Amino acid sequence: MLLSNSHVCASQPLPLSEYAAEQTQRALHESVFMASLSTHPSRDLPLSREQHCKLLPGVADIQADEVARWTVNEVAEFVQSLLGCEEHANCFKKEQIDGKAFLLLTQTDIVKVMKIKLGPALKIYNAILMFRDSQDLTEEDTVSG
Repeated sequence: MLLSNSHVCASQPLPLSEYAAEQTQRALHESVFMASLSTHPSRDLPLSREQHCKLLPGVADIQADEVARWTVNEVAEFVQSLLGCEEHANCFKKEQIDGKAFLLLTQTDIVKVMKIKLGPALKIYNAILMFRDSQDLTEEDTVSG
């Protein structure tokens, strides 16, 4: 487990702000790792779309069909724009990851194949899930409309 269990046996209760931060981190972690078990990962995310948007500002307004047209350089620019992920942009260039390939990446690809540390990998993969979710929402609107 990524989260510290040091507070479990503590004699004093966890401060509310620290508890909230830990719960947010846990939910984000579960949303990424549990999402890969579903055929529609974004539908199983414990955090609402609004909460994901707050964690990754600038991602919400980008649609998957737009991402699919990105060049290798545009993918690298996007990764560089994510807080804490700046140094990983060149890895995406080196691996020739364009928009279509970016949307196909799994969390395992990012961590194990590309050797990106878990923190930045979670942000990158969560952005991918949000892009995929935007595509699912668009398709549902088309079918129901």
